Amino acid sequence: MPLPELTADALRQALQAVGIQAGDGLLVHSALHPLGRPQGGLEMVLATLLELIGEEGTLAVPVFNFAFARGEDYDPYATPSQGMGAFSEFVRTQPKVLRTTHPMQSVALLGKHAKALAVPDTCSAFDQGSAFERILQLDFKLLLLGADIQAASMVHYSEQRANVPYRYWKDFHARVHLGGQWLPKKYLMFVRDEQYQPQLRLAPIQERLQAAGQWRQAPLHFGQVAACHLADFVTATDALLAADPWALVANRPESA
Repeated sequence: MPLPELTADALRQALQAVGIQAGDGLLVHSALHPLGRPQGGLEMVLATLLELIGEEGTLAVPVFNFAFARGEDYDPYATPSQGMGAFSEFVRTQPKVLRTTHPMQSVALLGKHAKALAVPDTCSAFDQGSAFERILQLDFKLLLLGADIQAASMVHYSEQRANVPYRYWKDFHARVHLGGQWLPKKYLMFVRDEQYQPQLRLAPIQERLQAAGQWRQAPLHFGQVAACHLADFVTATDALLAADPWALVANRPESA
């Protein structure tokens, strides 16, 4: 079956159906293939989003790259994202985009709050005062464009706060290009403990949000667009982890 064409009108209607509106801040995870072949390419997808949120809105996309964990240098202006989807990488390359400094879990930003959000340089990407925490405080929405809730990186914010037992702190060292020079830097990540090989299953978060009427989704060709407030996402995740720190692990050990 040929892939249907994704038009700006169809995308706009789906976004409006899940409550995207002028002034919104959006943390966007994307997997566009199920939504169809974008008419006008990725430029159309970005233009439609920016048109809807307007000049008062802010767009954020995760542009993670874990080469720093292997000792490779990181340049916020040049290091590409890896495994985050074609749309995220496309946004990263736009002329006015700013990027956060964390070399493994960075975010590309466009719009009203981009400059302020790009400033924090925290050891962990989900620390107090980090860009992710500021996004939460600014009442951003989580927007899933064809991606499902498994893609939601904000879960790591709650995992860190809950100090879940299937992760541990690990520091990484390499150089980062800052202020026109290469500087040796250390960053932290709350990594998976390989003795457990945890397989995350985030469906319980979506189920809780749906039960509370805090989750909106709209079909679009072979996929769907979904959205919720990040504050609701974090509240739901925090509650699950407070009740059971293994609540999001599909293969919990027998002893847990």
